[in-house]
Amino acid sequence: MAILVAAMMASPLVACSPEPPTAVFLGDSATATAPTDAPSWVDSVSQDQGWIEVNAGCEGSGYTQRGVCMATYREQLPVLAADEPDVVVVSGGIDDLGATPGEIRAAVRATYLEARETFPEATIYAVTGLAIGTDDAVDVLDNAVEEAAASVGAIYVDLGEGLDDTPGLVSADGDLTAAGHAAVAELTTNVIGGE
Repeated sequence: MAILVAAMMASPLVACSPEPPTAVFLGDSATATAPTDAPSWVDSVSQDQGWIEVNAGCEGSGYTQRGVCMATYREQLPVLAADEPDVVVVSGGIDDLGATPGEIRAAVRATYLEARETFPEATIYAVTGLAIGTDDAVDVLDNAVEEAAASVGAIYVDLGEGLDDTPGLVSADGDLTAAGHAAVAELTTNVIGGE
């Protein structure tokens, strides 16, 4: 009898334990795919933070580009509202480098404004795309993301600063290698842990 009473008293505590935060990851192929021999950076960050992961990565998509899912980052946001995320991670943008600087700035700003409007209570992380080397178009994209993130209270994660001189992070076809995924995971986790 004492065991039954103890079990009944304990069960409400179990039922009331908080659920882990849900995190939606929005991005390009670096978000959508994982190396065959290691976890993706999305999986690693989610596991490290104890998040329930919703991976909405889409190959070829970006702030201005629709990719294989036929939607830009901004166009995907309303659909993701059903997941009721506590955390939204927007990453990438390398596929946007063919757009004009004006198109990039406008699309990035509109994306973060809509992200904040769609998820007013969520913590939003703005993770730059991993483009090795310096390029004017990359600078335009990174600056646009940093400014737009600041304007909506999002947390900016600059991958270029810490990874520019590290070889072996991107394969010849432009995909992140296992080492690239590990490096992005470490840098992103360091920013999240240090905020």
